[in-house]
Amino acid sequence: MASAGTSDPEVVLADLELTRGLTIQMTALSTLGLVVAATVFGGLYQIVTGQPASFQFAPGVAWWTNALDVLVILVLGTVVLVPHEWLHGLVIRYYGGEAKYGVGIAHFILPYAYATTDHEFTRNQFIVLLLTPLVVMTAVGVPLMLVFEWGWLIVPLAANAAGAIADLWMTMTLLSFPADVRLEDHPNGVRILGHESDRPHGISVTGVVWDALSGAAVTAIGVFILLAAGGPLALDALGVDSLTIGTPDTVTFLFSLSSTPTEISMVVGPAVLGIGAVVGLVYAFVRSYRRAKPAVSKK
Repeated sequence: MASAGTSDPEVVLADLELTRGLTIQMTALSTLGLVVAATVFGGLYQIVTGQPASFQFAPGVAWWTNALDVLVILVLGTVVLVPHEWLHGLVIRYYGGEAKYGVGIAHFILPYAYATTDHEFTRNQFIVLLLTPLVVMTAVGVPLMLVFEWGWLIVPLAANAAGAIADLWMTMTLLSFPADVRLEDHPNGVRILGHESDRPHGISVTGVVWDALSGAAVTAIGVFILLAAGGPLALDALGVDSLTIGTPDTVTFLFSLSSTPTEISMVVGPAVLGIGAVVGLVYAFVRSYRRAKPAVSKK
């Protein structure tokens, strides 16, 4: 591809802002991401420690105990915003900018916190800025969760991962642009500056959400049908009367199947939804990347 010269002046290639539609779509993706992250971290915790994570923070069985447990979970899922944005700010300062912090509610739908600056970034610098909180907090939090058996860390880790869904989406968007484009950050979004020849094919956020949800639904239903149809055959082949995969009453519970001469019973657990969510999210990101990647012209 020919490099841009003086005849190709710099223009605004994209101005990525939280429109109402984008806010609704990102809320859906973040919710799906929360399911994925909680399933992964919960399963990892149980595999390593040999026991499911407990989210009971108050003794007793009175009604206020459950209310207090819910309150603690909400606090754990909210305070993670502080280190998340602080890490964004550290990267901003590392690249020579001055971080400014704030909070808001996008279109009265999605509460959010942000770290912004007037400093300009290259594409790769901004990708580092986007991914640092997810990478650092996961790399630090997961070992702490497993070594000290702090199952409660699943909540902030999952919330941090869910909050990084928009960062991951924006990273994939930026990867469709050349490395020499410039980026201006602001509280409402990101402005991408470059030459007209740098303009890629756009990513449809609606397509990402649809791919994620449809991929998750198809996978979950497919797993359910596979278990329902293949489960009894598996029991006969193994010569057993019952089979359970996962721990009942936890997010790792996949299914329980029992077979007697008079009936066959099956119970499906939340891990089916977790598998569907993981596959759907991966499918959506792969599809969006392939749509955004500029086509290579053949000569």
